[in-house]
Parts: sequence; C-alpha cells; structure tokens
Amino acid sequence: MDRIRKSIAAPGQYKKPESIAQWMADNLETETALAASKTALDGTWGRIACIGWAIDNGPIMVTQFGTEADTLDCWATDLQEYVRRVNGDDPRWYTRLNWIGHNLINFDLRFLWQRSRVLGIKLDFPLPVERFPKNVYDTMVEWCGYGKYVKQTDLELAFGIVRDDKITGAEVSTASPLEIAQHCQEDVRCLREIYCRMVQA
Repeated sequence: MDRIRKSIAAPGQYKKPESIAQWMADNLETETALAASKTALDGTWGRIACIGWAIDNGPIMVTQFGTEADTLDCWATDLQEYVRRVNGDDPRWYTRLNWIGHNLINFDLRFLWQRSRVLGIKLDFPLPVERFPKNVYDTMVEWCGYGKYVKQTDLELAFGIVRDDKITGAEVSTASPLEIAQHCQEDVRCLREIYCRMVQA
C-alpha cells in the first residue's frame, strides 16, 4: 500500500502547487484503494481468500483458514490425502489428476503457483502451469478457443443453470469470509454442471 500510495500523482492539468496539494488531499486515499483493488487478480500482489474444489462427483469442499499460507498449505495437504485415500499410496498420484475449471489455464492454476512461491509454500505436487497443459480441461478455452473470453456466469445463463449466490466475483474483495466461501462453493457447483453439459455425448 505504501508503494502504491507513493506512485499516485495529480492529473496533468493540475499545475499550481496548491491545486496539486488540494487534489492529493481530496483524492489520495481513494486513488490508492482503487489502484490496490486492481492488483487483486495478479498473483504477485493478490491474495488467496479461499479455495473451492471437488473430486469427481464428490462433495464440494472449501478450504479457508485465517492466513493465506495456511489456506494454501491445507488445501494441498487435503487434496493429496483425498486422492491417496481413493487411489492408494502412489507417489505419483498427481499424474492421474485431470484439472477442470473456468479460465483455469490463464488464472487459477498460475495464481496458486505464484502465491505458493511468494509465500514459500512447497507443494508436494506440480501445478500444470505450462502454456498448453495436457491434463487440464478449461471450460473457457473449450468454449471459445485460446485467446477469447466468456464469463462463467454467461455460460450458466446459456445452459439454464441457476446460481444461488449473494455476491459477484467483483465483490469478493469487500465480502465477508462466509460470503466468499459460499460464492466459491457456488462457482464449483455451477462449473461442474457446465462441464457435464459440455462433455455430454
């Protein structure tokens, strides 16, 4: 926040020192908060609030703890234990994972990888962050092709999937932990329905 605050400057049309000083007094904190909010989806500065996930048709789980590091560490541990419980104690269990998500290639997987590095969390399995991963089904890429964009909520509308949510993705940064967890759970539930519709024979 200090770095962002120091980067804020009055617009170029303000020339007089007193006008610049007045603009800064009136706008510095608002502009700082706005600039900070734009970093939320950047793994360099953003934070993991929670992680929603499910395996096959199993229950939807939301990992959310007091600190970001604990959230990421517990998710990684729970995922590994869940898969090993189902598939046995294979040291290369992660090679059998097929990751499914919306904008998963360009956002979620890379964000998790970036935050694990920033936080110093050593994951016991690799995240598929290469450009064209083989074991990832990204509903956005499958629907639009590479380089194009569609909102998950638009696919929900197109498929007639009703979302039961109190907030939107844009409101996550100001929502309560409970609202964020519920939103994350709905994301996974709706995504699973979208995936099933897209791969049905």
